[in-house]
Amino acid sequence: MAVPHARQKGRLLQAHSNVSATAPESQLMGAEITFGSASIGHVEGLLHDPISHRVRRLVTSYGSTRRRVGVPIEWVVKRSPSRLELAVGVRSLNNLGDLVSP
Repeated sequence: MAVPHARQKGRLLQAHSNVSATAPESQLMGAEITFGSASIGHVEGLLHDPISHRVRRLVTSYGSTRRRVGVPIEWVVKRSPSRLELAVGVRSLNNLGDLVSP
C-alpha cells in the first residue's frame, strides 16, 4: 500500500509502507532482486544518501555481461527478508548508468 505523495523542495516523493529505506543493511545484503517471478540479480552493495544516510540505491549485477548498476530503492514494491521485487524489469535497468568501482 502506497503512502500519499509528498512534495519536498520541488521534488515529488512517494514512499511505500512495505519497503523500508532504513532497514538494517544486513537484511538487504544478498537478497534476491526480482521482477515478478524472474530473477534479476542479488543485492551486492548499497548506496546511501550523504545527508540522511538512508539507502537510496541497491547495487546489483545483471544479465549475461553482469552489468553493474544502482537500482533506485523507490523501484522496490515488495520486500521479504530474502527477496526484493521491483516494479520494473530489465528494460528499465538497461536505462541506468553503469556503476564503476572506486
